[in-house]
Amino acid sequence: MTEPQNTTPYPTESLTDATTPLAPPPAPFPPAATAVSAPIRWGGVVWGALLTVFAALTLWIVSSSERAAETANWISALTPGSAWALGAAVVGLIIVVSALLGGLRASQRRRLTGRG
Repeated sequence: MTEPQNTTPYPTESLTDATTPLAPPPAPFPPAATAVSAPIRWGGVVWGALLTVFAALTLWIVSSSERAAETANWISALTPGSAWALGAAVVGLIIVVSALLGGLRASQRRRLTGRG
């Protein structure tokens, strides 16, 4: 058998009148001045395209044992100076692409703020 619980009884009288709103109606949204589309994030587009090209080239090389062997021979034939030059060229390419994308982004920002 259960023992009686010490609970608060539900009120039988109405807490609020059914016709009285609990809160005032929300204010309508102001009309949008103009619909501006989001700017294209060219950094993501360009870096994504470069990554896709790199991945496709890597898949193309490793998909054939002859191409993989030729690539391995080419890499092993590099002298220290040519390996450093190749590395510097890759770093230079990354710097140039980053600088171009930074300029493009700054141009987009100026255009959006109306200062350009």
